[in-house]
Amino acid sequence: MITTDHERFLDSLVTDAITHYPLRKPVASFIRHNENLTYHIMDEASGQKYLLRIHKAAYASMTGIQHTRPALEAEMNLLHELNSTTDLRVQHPVRNLSGDWVTVCFLEGGEEICCTMLEWIEGRDIQQGEQLTREQIHDLGIQMQTLHHYGRMKDTSGPTSTGPEVKEGWTGQTEVRPSYGSIKENLNMLGQLEEGVRLGIFTPEDFALIRETFANINNQLEAYPTRPETWGVIHGDITRGNLLVTEQGISMIDFCLYGDGYYLFDAAGAALIFNREERDIFLSGYTKLTAPLTKQEIRLMEGFMLIFTFGYYAFQMANESRHEWMKDRMPKLCSKYCRPYVENHSIFYEL
Repeated sequence: MITTDHERFLDSLVTDAITHYPLRKPVASFIRHNENLTYHIMDEASGQKYLLRIHKAAYASMTGIQHTRPALEAEMNLLHELNSTTDLRVQHPVRNLSGDWVTVCFLEGGEEICCTMLEWIEGRDIQQGEQLTREQIHDLGIQMQTLHHYGRMKDTSGPTSTGPEVKEGWTGQTEVRPSYGSIKENLNMLGQLEEGVRLGIFTPEDFALIRETFANINNQLEAYPTRPETWGVIHGDITRGNLLVTEQGISMIDFCLYGDGYYLFDAAGAALIFNREERDIFLSGYTKLTAPLTKQEIRLMEGFMLIFTFGYYAFQMANESRHEWMKDRMPKLCSKYCRPYVENHSIFYEL
């Protein structure tokens, strides 16, 4: 078997990262390369399993503030605090031999690469086409509400029209983590999507409808109260790929993109996982300890479902292998969902 220079480089990087942790006989197995390089680490001496993350994205469009050392320290602190103060089944962060959450390795030329390690959660991925049970769906709703309740304990004032605003005395992570769903972030995403017109992925006509959709959502946000009850710590990337089926129930994993945002944005991403019947089950868990969502909140949640969907397109803009896929699907997304939405028809059970 021929080993390429790139593979040797990765092996060297992983070997270097592992030496910074209290492992006696580690064996590394590659998992995937997406927003991070990830490896399964087995310490054969102790039987313990870990997840090693090397924070170097596969594509430039996937690189963001979340890859910086302060942002990663905030993520590891969040996981540590969630484990200490809630019943959420999230991964435990692992400190390196220096007692730090983040390990910095150096490439040739002096480039810094940040690495983090988490304890492995035993479970399995949700299979293609697998339908979760009512209990699992309801439980996920409760877990998301638990995460958002934690966020409500963090005293943020929410975003303004120009970006997140922080109350005096608040010690949250607004400045070192991504933000989601604000007017500013939505306009930034719209700018990324406009690049698709130049690349010939989206037609000018479809983009005009996308622009109208974003304007409709942002107009609603102008009148939506931004306070700790609506804006705070969210996962930011709830997809089937970031859920794990365990003996204890569904676990939310991969907080790499966590940040500050509207709670309804997080709930909208989760709703997209389910069919129309399952969405009501999810919402029943999500609102178990709160009042049911209002019509205004459902309407805004529909908008966030569209924003969440467009976010994937923006995230993959630099990935040429997805361009044909996006080119094929964008016309349907616009005609079947954006057009009804701007005409004030409900798409909650359709998208």
